[in-house]
Amino acid sequence: MELSAIILARAIASVESFDLNPFGKLYYPDLARKLVERYGFQKFPQLAEDFDETKGVTFATGRFNGIVIDQLMIFAFGIALDTRTTTSDSKTLLTEAFQWLRKDLGIEYPPTAVKRWLYASQLTFHSSAKLASLHPALEKFCSSLTDSVQGYAEDAPPYEPTIISFDHDQLLRKHPLGRFSIQRRDNVPFSDNKYFSDAPLETEVHIRLLTELESALMA
Repeated sequence: MELSAIILARAIASVESFDLNPFGKLYYPDLARKLVERYGFQKFPQLAEDFDETKGVTFATGRFNGIVIDQLMIFAFGIALDTRTTTSDSKTLLTEAFQWLRKDLGIEYPPTAVKRWLYASQLTFHSSAKLASLHPALEKFCSSLTDSVQGYAEDAPPYEPTIISFDHDQLLRKHPLGRFSIQRRDNVPFSDNKYFSDAPLETEVHIRLLTELESALMA
């Protein structure tokens, strides 16, 4: 597997915003000003309606310690930070932001504040492994499908699987976890062997699992 690009590396701190500001002393415009000063965000909340945590209070296009921050989103029950490096970088930036805000603005940030960390990872990669190799039945079916279509259009190219998705029963959790999917990259010819993958995982784990799957398909 040859990594092409990191599209999204998101770390999500599961924390209730009220716990960070339990007595309402924090003035949101002050918080916004401090964040813009420190991270250089080019998009940030300015109007009263922009500070609605049910919709997400959004800061975008910033940078800190050489890492570009695509987006910082504050919700009532979670805070997410997006980069295009790794989820580890995103988590580190968010953790450091909590610690800095505790010193600078007096937010509450005890060790138990963040109940859990969640992740979203999206990337593109090149691989010569074929999804049809998952099972001989798929290769046989693709061959039959191609023959059938060519009965109507003689110049029809060969068919093959273009996406594989893994999920859990979405009804088992109040807040379902994300799917793990692999698919051909849109608007790219099959001959380029380029894929897009989306996973609810840390970047490093995402890459490891894709590498393991590729090895199994090539075996």
